[in-house]
Amino acid sequence: MHEVIMPKLGLTMETGVIEKWNKKEGEKVEAGEVLFEVMTDKVSLEVEAYHSGYLRKILNHEGEEVPVTQVIAFIGDENEEIPEVSSAVKAGKIEEIRAGKKVEEAPAAVQMAVAADEKIVEPAKVSVKAAKEEQITADISRIKISPLARNIAESKGLDISKIAGTGPQGRIVKEDVENYLKIIEGVAAPPQVKKVEQIPLEIREREETRIKISPLARKTAREMGIDYAREPVKGTGPEGRIIKEDILSYAESKKTAVLFQAGQEAPAPAVSAAGSPSGAAKVKSSDPLKGIRKVIAERMTYAAQNIPHIIMTSVMNVDTLVDLREKIKEKVLAKYNAKITYTDFIIKAAATVLAEQPVINASFQDSNRIIYENINICVAVDTEAGLIVPTIYNCDRISLFDIARKRVELVEKAKQGKLTIEEISNGTFTISNLGMFGIRTFTAIINPPQGAILIVGEVYEAPALVSGRVEPKKFMEISIAVDHRIIDGADGSRYLQRLKELIENPETLLI
Repeated sequence: MHEVIMPKLGLTMETGVIEKWNKKEGEKVEAGEVLFEVMTDKVSLEVEAYHSGYLRKILNHEGEEVPVTQVIAFIGDENEEIPEVSSAVKAGKIEEIRAGKKVEEAPAAVQMAVAADEKIVEPAKVSVKAAKEEQITADISRIKISPLARNIAESKGLDISKIAGTGPQGRIVKEDVENYLKIIEGVAAPPQVKKVEQIPLEIREREETRIKISPLARKTAREMGIDYAREPVKGTGPEGRIIKEDILSYAESKKTAVLFQAGQEAPAPAVSAAGSPSGAAKVKSSDPLKGIRKVIAERMTYAAQNIPHIIMTSVMNVDTLVDLREKIKEKVLAKYNAKITYTDFIIKAAATVLAEQPVINASFQDSNRIIYENINICVAVDTEAGLIVPTIYNCDRISLFDIARKRVELVEKAKQGKLTIEEISNGTFTISNLGMFGIRTFTAIINPPQGAILIVGEVYEAPALVSGRVEPKKFMEISIAVDHRIIDGADGSRYLQRLKELIENPETLLI
């Protein structure tokens, strides 16, 4: 009998919400088939079965939040007896996660549901410590890996059970080991903090005490628009921890209070003589949000309600930029296999100015302004699943052409749904460009926990007065929205002023 556990799909992942089981109890499962879908706090991902057999028992159902390494199901032979209690289930109780205790990382492949064989622990297996000193084991000998990949992993002292295989049938190949090395060596690591500055605020008591709240309660609060840091939400969990029921109870009391203060009951909808609401809109469909769309809804609602935005706009002459791109695009395509765009120039220029003015490369956390050392720029990508913002790491340290190549790669992976957790994490600044839709200017919501977002419109032609004569010129309007808690309007204005210098003299970006 094989245990299916909640995999650790990212370096910071502690829990996951089971969105959907793709198999029912009793159905046959083949190794490599998508077994279930899990939502982290960042994205929704498909998880494949690690073993073939029958899905004998589902322990955690859709909508449940589960800590990493906890057993959520069993796969085995059709008539094999199902264990009553698993030691691995005891290892990762959700209450411990909500109480602030972290479950240590278990061997989990990024794209696989890792199975632990709970039979006899033999020398070929490796034990990994989880919460409460319980043991979870992974059968290393069953992992598919090429000889070359194994040699590299062994020479570097890597645990191959933590490496996601992208070869045939999940086989680990050389590139998988190299990519994993990049992650653990810091290429895709969270941005380093350059400086922490305490921000004086009038209301900070509840924020500074680092409110104890469960992940599910935090998620519910964001969905309902409740600022638990500033509103009197009473926690009834262990040590006063706020749990989901506290949020729901507070929301109900808040609604009742509003009606009471108004001195009236909630009005009933007007009904026409025919018995249907007068003038009511007819509902065509009603679908619950899930996956990427649900994540977007939660994050954007939180940002709109909690981040005070201030937006500045600058009109930039892009005649030289248009000519330069036209001049080099064929050479870049031939050498780097990438179609260079205005976005690539803007990414490089944006990163250059962020390095010069790090106050913009910041975020607001626990009444502190966090300024980051790394400049990791997220680029908004429109996909069928919704808006995705993959990350290009260390944009100030790589060339314009490497940025173009990486952007093309990430956009393609985003549209195919093949981005990894690391490729959509650790951003410090976001760029959103709707110029391809003929949009000249627009407003955008800051991507939390970042402190700013750059807003890029189309290239358009307009008459301009040059030396007393009217001439046609090409322009682009670029705006920046900043978190006014940590960035002032003057800071944003200085940023745009310097950005304009680079965009209007783009040759410097080629160096």
